[in-house]
Amino acid sequence: MHRSTPDEAEGLEMTLSTRLDPNSYDRRLEWLGAWSGIAWLIICGGGFGASGLLPVWSPATKPSELAAHLSDIKYQVLIGMLLVLVGGLTFLLTWSLTLAYQIRKYANPSPLAAGFLVLGGVTGALIGMLCGVLGSAMAFRVDTLAPDTTQLLYDLIWFLFLIPWPPFMLWQFLTGFAILSDANRQTMFPRWTGYFSLWAGALEVFSALSVFFYSGPFSYNGLVTFWVPGVSFFGWVLVMAIVQVRRLPLARAALAGESSTNETPNDDAELEPIRIPSAAGI
Repeated sequence: MHRSTPDEAEGLEMTLSTRLDPNSYDRRLEWLGAWSGIAWLIICGGGFGASGLLPVWSPATKPSELAAHLSDIKYQVLIGMLLVLVGGLTFLLTWSLTLAYQIRKYANPSPLAAGFLVLGGVTGALIGMLCGVLGSAMAFRVDTLAPDTTQLLYDLIWFLFLIPWPPFMLWQFLTGFAILSDANRQTMFPRWTGYFSLWAGALEVFSALSVFFYSGPFSYNGLVTFWVPGVSFFGWVLVMAIVQVRRLPLARAALAGESSTNETPNDDAELEPIRIPSAAGI
């Protein structure tokens, strides 16, 4: 029967400790979570592009013309909405949870702020999922639906994309305020990302105008109400994800250095006074 040598036993112990090291697993999850933001941009943005729904048609388009166009690109829409579903429900969710975790870990330890950030990310992921579901249903029945009904579903896709702007604004504002707090040592999130988050959140308010106009820059296919908030949100995710990926090693090293400093015993404080007996007591 083979008995392990001391060197083999030590090597096995080191391998097991590496595999079971929670910090190593946590680091990988943070890294993957940060990259999932970039994956969401590629998959979800590619889904909308491949679907043929961009550029968005005007709300003033005749229902019969819109229905005929959507019937021609039916399978494009179905494939594109499948990508939107995968990206919205999976990668945006994992990225938003990672962002909330890292905000609390490296910038602001408030559990309430982290909870609101998680709620904002989950809301965004659900909205992305519902856009994909509505787009799939519209394309699935486009050949049998009345043109007016098809146009209503088309409206719902973009209203769902634009009208729920308050939770997105809250999500970005809370991210910005957490980063700009005094507790943030800027190892992961520099202060400019906080200002950038506030700026991106403020642009979300333009989406509210989309319900009042049927044409022009303020309609749901217009420059102000669609492209400005849409590009700002996608740009915000891209910038934050790149910052997370690039600064993760620095942030973890700084946090590890702080932990080791806090755990180092203070020899001067632990020294007890030594009493030397006097000569009279000998």
